[in-house]
Amino acid sequence: MTPPRDARLHTVVADDGALLRGWAWEPAEPRGVVIIRTPYGAWRHGDTARAWSGRGYRCVIHDVRGRHSSDGEWHPYLAERGDGRAVVEAVRAENPGLPLVLSGGSYAAHTALEAARAADVDALVLLVPALGLAETAWDENGRPHLHHRIGWWHQHGRGARSQPPLTEEELAARVARATEVGVYRAAEEWGWSRVALSGWGRLWSAPAVDLDRAYGALRAPLLLIRGDHDFFFADAGRLAAAWRGPVHLVDGPWGHRLAADIDDDEVRSRLRRAGGIGRVLDSWLAENGLPSEESAPVSAPASPAREQGPPVLRRTRSAFEPDTGRWRYERTA
Repeated sequence: MTPPRDARLHTVVADDGALLRGWAWEPAEPRGVVIIRTPYGAWRHGDTARAWSGRGYRCVIHDVRGRHSSDGEWHPYLAERGDGRAVVEAVRAENPGLPLVLSGGSYAAHTALEAARAADVDALVLLVPALGLAETAWDENGRPHLHHRIGWWHQHGRGARSQPPLTEEELAARVARATEVGVYRAAEEWGWSRVALSGWGRLWSAPAVDLDRAYGALRAPLLLIRGDHDFFFADAGRLAAAWRGPVHLVDGPWGHRLAADIDDDEVRSRLRRAGGIGRVLDSWLAENGLPSEESAPVSAPASPAREQGPPVLRRTRSAFEPDTGRWRYERTA
C-alpha cells in the first residue's frame, strides 16, 4: 500500500472496538462531506476523492472491516450496517452542520445503503449497485452469475488482500467445473479456506434483499447510476422503483466499469463533450441544495430521512444517447 500524499489517515472505532481505517481528502473550505466505504483499497480511490474535493466536499474513504488497513475478519455483505453507522456518526461529529452524502459503486453502493439504514444522511449517490449476496449470485431470470462470482470471490472474497485475477482460461475451466459438479464441491477442489468456503456457501443460499423492508423507511434523495450492459442493471431498476424518496435514475451505454466499458472511441468522445456523468451529478447536487462545482456554500438541509408524513415521490431520469451525444431528461412518474 502506498499512502496518498494529499490525504491524512482517518480512523473510527467500531462498536466492538475494531479500528476501521481510511483516508480523508480535505478541501480548503469544506462545504459538505462524502463517505465511501470500499473493499478494494481506500488509497486507490484518490481520483474519486479529488473529484469530490473539487466540488467542496471533505471526502472520507474507508476500507471495510477485514480489508486492507481495517481490523477484523472479511465476510462480504455481513457487517456493513453497524460499521457504516459508526463511520457516519464519527464523521458527522467531526463536521457539524455540513451536508453528508454517502456514495459508492458496486460493493461500495451496498455499504452506503446499509449505512443509510442505521444513520441519518442527506443524500446517496450510487453507481452500478450490488445490492446483496443473492443479487450478485443470480440474474433476474434465476440464472447463476458463475463467471463473475467465481472471478470475484477468487480475487477479492478471500482475506484482507486481493489476489491476482484468474486468467480467462483458468476462469473458464472453473466455470465449467462448477457447472459440472456444483459450486460448492468445485470450490473445495480449488483449495479455498474453511472461512472462504463458508462465505461461498452463504452466497448461493442467501435470500434476495426485500427492498421495501430494508430501505422502505429511507427518504433521502438518491442519484442512481446504472449501465445498459451492467449485469446488475435489473437490480438497480428494482431499487429505483422501491425508493420512497426522490430518485433520479441515470442510464447510458456502458457496463459495470461505466465509461471505461465503452469500446467505441467516438461514443466515449461524445460522452466527454456532453460533460460525462459528472454533469448529471452536478445538476442533481445543485437541485437538491447540495454543494456542486458551481454552487454557493450551503448548510445541511433538513434530512428527508427525519421528516414525517407521506413520502416524497419525485422520480426523474437522465439517459445518454450515444447517437446524438446528448443527455435526455425525462420524468418517469
